[in-house]
Amino acid sequence: MSVPEAEVAVDAVPVTGNREALRAHLLSSKPKAKSTVIDLFGVDVELRQPSFKSIMTARETEDPVERAASMIIKYAFVPGTNEQVFDDADMDQILDWPFGEDLARLNTAITELTGVNMDEEEEKLETHPLV
Repeated sequence: MSVPEAEVAVDAVPVTGNREALRAHLLSSKPKAKSTVIDLFGVDVELRQPSFKSIMTARETEDPVERAASMIIKYAFVPGTNEQVFDDADMDQILDWPFGEDLARLNTAITELTGVNMDEEEEKLETHPLV
């Protein structure tokens, strides 16, 4: 089950012309993150689109398993609230979840929210770092 994409908080009026007009438009308000609600082991969980900073910081975590679990902890919410479902103390329990369709659904939702398949992108960077 998906929540409709969040509307972008910036005006839909096209901005053209000069640097200052573009900057003012892009920096005057914050676009709202997308979110989706998925069924995870029989309960609804809202996943939110991570920020640019979070994605870049996550890349510093060398262990991909820890990185993935950390993203779940940071971006899983009680649907319709700002209350996070998990905290850092839940890391080991999350890592012990059985891998199956629930975690595949979770991975698909994260991929859709970010527009990036992290495994594919890391492989590309290793194979062709300058492309």
